[in-house]
Amino acid sequence: MTRMVVGSIVLTLSAWIGFRVWQIAPALSLEWTGKSLTWITNGLPIATFFVAYLMIRKIARTLARPFGKNSAEEQPRSFGWQLCRILFAVIPTALIGLIVIALIHHGGTMAEIRAFSDKAIGSNDRAPASAIEQLKSSVESMIPADWLKFLDPFAEPSRLTLAKLITAQSDSPLKPVINPQTGQPIPRAIIVDNPELQNLARDGNFSTLLHHPLLTKALADPKVQKLLHDLQL
Repeated sequence: MTRMVVGSIVLTLSAWIGFRVWQIAPALSLEWTGKSLTWITNGLPIATFFVAYLMIRKIARTLARPFGKNSAEEQPRSFGWQLCRILFAVIPTALIGLIVIALIHHGGTMAEIRAFSDKAIGSNDRAPASAIEQLKSSVESMIPADWLKFLDPFAEPSRLTLAKLITAQSDSPLKPVINPQTGQPIPRAIIVDNPELQNLARDGNFSTLLHHPLLTKALADPKVQKLLHDLQL
């Protein structure tokens, strides 16, 4: 029973560590190399999960069985033991389910920014909503907003809106972005006229754009906050 509990904890901790590294990997890539590298943003979380799993599992095994297996472990397992094992398996399964929900929500956010980008450049050859966007809408209707903010903090509404504005500006650099509330062009300085962020948007690297420290810094600007408060994108 103890080993079943420990095994569930090992898988849960490993998955959570990998998930947290996935959330900060784009910022780490920018901090370490000055640019977004796929092998860091995608590879580092996967490698972290496996390394964490192997290390925590080894430590747990040493603590649970310091002298190896005993004769009782070779005996057939009862139905009650198997039932308990299934029940404890629910814990890591639930966590993995939450991580999948976060990935779906994040993927839907990327598709939403891409759709906004297509609209900004006048592309009409795209369906109103892709499958991943529909899944995101379903997730948002089922999961409380506070949970989603915890699972996918970089996709919160104000951050997403600012990313959309930067994307629209980068796609049409000569065409001003219009404030739908006033009908007037939004000053470029308020939209964060930063070449690095615009290059990320232009290259379609929306995940790194959302995670970028410069976007976090821009969100603290009172002018940007007022603009985002007024906009309904």
